[in-house]
Parts: sequence; structure tokens; C-alpha cells
Amino acid sequence: MGKKVGFIGIGMMGNPMSKNLVKAGFDLTVWNRTESKMKEILNQGAKAGTSPKDVAKKSQVIITMLTGSSEVEQVVLGKEGVLEGMNLGSVLIDMSTISPGVSKAVASQITQKGFAMLDAPVSGSVGVAAAAALTIQVGGDPKVFEAHRDVLAAMGKNIFHVGGNGMGCYMKLVGNVIMGANMAVLAEALCLGAKAGIATEVMIEVLRNTGGASTVMERRSPNIIKGEYKAQFMLKLLFKDVGIALDAAGADTIPMPIAGLIRQIYAQAMADGRGDQDFSAITMLAEKLSGVSLKK
Repeated sequence: MGKKVGFIGIGMMGNPMSKNLVKAGFDLTVWNRTESKMKEILNQGAKAGTSPKDVAKKSQVIITMLTGSSEVEQVVLGKEGVLEGMNLGSVLIDMSTISPGVSKAVASQITQKGFAMLDAPVSGSVGVAAAAALTIQVGGDPKVFEAHRDVLAAMGKNIFHVGGNGMGCYMKLVGNVIMGANMAVLAEALCLGAKAGIATEVMIEVLRNTGGASTVMERRSPNIIKGEYKAQFMLKLLFKDVGIALDAAGADTIPMPIAGLIRQIYAQAMADGRGDQDFSAITMLAEKLSGVSLKK
């Protein structure tokens, strides 16, 4: 078997990511708060840990893929947490999207104990994760990064080292703020055209050949045309990430008035019951407010 890897957080993204580690030949031990979510990956050859501490004891590299900052702090630093079980030479790779400040604070405690940590949040939907084609932005010691590039390469296609601890988190927030703004303004603009009488698929085709084209449009336009918003990246998580970006901006004295407005628009969609749908369901709010339908 290959390198011993632990994976904590078998959720919507963690499921396909952990599967790809098994496919790549890593000796995988997993843990998830809800045990039933581990069943599929255990059937594919992974072993079950009894706690984050137990996973760390059995692993050279421990990956965490969790919902937010408080979950990472609890799982890594709490009782029976990862830090209690880390061995000489162990590395924690946190792939969650969390506060850069929290990430740097956790890394500080990890390094004080003689271990290493990388923050490596991912960009890409569930389908991209399943194809092992995620974009991974990594902060931390470049030597540690290079030593464990093989683990990251089992899950991602585009892997970037962007700086020291916390910089991967900052880079992820930069991308998600832009993505969220792009989706919201795309929805509004399409409603403008639809109200005038232009078919959605015609607008998309024209936009592909203009400065209005975007990756967000290419990947999410099928949702808009079909009127189907099954979550690939949940709207409530985009809402959370823009909030983290605004908190970081406040701490760093960076004005982000557009991001502030965008978060309020996503808050409206949350209040409209769209939180568990794909973030492109912001389109349904725009349709509701405009009195039009973009569905073919």
C-alpha cells in the first residue's frame, strides 16, 4: 500500500475526494461524525477510525474537509482531536474553506508541537471532485507542499502553492467572491433580456462570444435553462464564504462594498428557502423579483 493517509469529513465533497485517494493506492483511514456517511468509502477499501485522534495516530498525512472554522478548530484542537494523535513527521492538510485567521492560528499550534500544516481549500463542484480535477490552492511551507504533492494530485488537476500558512484560504475567498458576484449579476442581466423577449439560450450563445462570457455561465447555464438547481455547491456555503471574506477584509481594512451587497442578495435567497440548492439558484430569486422565467 502507499502512503498512510487519514481523511476526516466524508460529506458532499469529501466523499468523492476520499474515493480518489483509495483509487490512487493510498492506505486510507477515515472518520466522520455521522458514521453512516462512511459506509460507501469503507466498502471501497478504506478503514474506519474511531476518532480524529485515532485517524491521526494511524496516518502520515491527515486531511480535514469540514464545513467551517469552528468545526476545524474542534476536530483538530479539541478533545480526541487530530493534534492529540499526530506522530513525528505528521502533516495536517486542511482542505476546508475557513477563516484565514483561524487557519493561521491552528497552523501555529500545529507547528509549535513540531508538526506541519498546509491549508489547501479546493475549487470545483461535486462532479469536478469525482473526476479528480479540482483546483487546489495551497498555503504553507513549500517543502512540505512538494513532499505531499502526490496526495493532492490524487484529488486535483490544477495545484498551486500561493504562499505561507493561511494564503490558500485567502486565495479561495478571492475566487468565491468573484464567482458569487458573477452568478448574481448574470441572473439579473438574463432577466433583463428575458423581460424584453429574448430566449435564454439565445442570450447564452451571444454571451459566449462577448466580454460577458464566463466559466460560471458555461457551467451553470444548463441549470438556468432547465430550471433545475440540484446542489453541486450549496448556496448556503457560498453565503458563508462571502461572509468569511468580508470578515477578513474588515480585519485587513480592505473595502469590499460590492461583496457586501452580493452577500445581502444571497441572504435574500436563503430567506427564500434556497440555501440547500446550488448557488446558481440565486437565479430563481432574480426571476421572482423580475416576474420572468428563464427556463426553456
